[in-house]
Amino acid sequence: MAEQGETYAKFIEAELKTEMERRASLDARGLGIVTSSTALITLMFSLSVLITGKDYTFGVLGQGGVVVSLLLFIVAGVLGIAANQAREYEVTHEDTLYEMLGAHWTDDEVDARNTCAYRNVVSIQSLRRGNESKAEQITWALFFQVAAITALAISLAGEVL
Repeated sequence: MAEQGETYAKFIEAELKTEMERRASLDARGLGIVTSSTALITLMFSLSVLITGKDYTFGVLGQGGVVVSLLLFIVAGVLGIAANQAREYEVTHEDTLYEMLGAHWTDDEVDARNTCAYRNVVSIQSLRRGNESKAEQITWALFFQVAAITALAISLAGEVL
């Protein structure tokens, strides 16, 4: 038979691990958006020169579409950087850690497990708030990337057709 709270403590530890992994994944996705926005800007504008020729002058609508596309890519990149930004999250204060080693060292196992699980839940809550913010910024960044590609594609199509 499991000790009191052991199942919950293991579940909470797994949730903390999952949230930390989610944070790392969101950070990587944020950087990926920055990289892909930069690459897409370069690719799309190089492609536009290949399609239209280096001496081609865009019309007013084409110029506007290219500028809008560039701005949308910039917004996507900035959102990717913002998503990658470190978010503060709550961890157990070092004084509490020292108390665990000192005054609470002799606590019974159930009380110790409960205290540790509680501290993990506090960290999970704050990690989730930050991760939700990162996920929302990444979603918007992807939206702006798609909008930028669409704006540039429409501008190029309008110019060459």
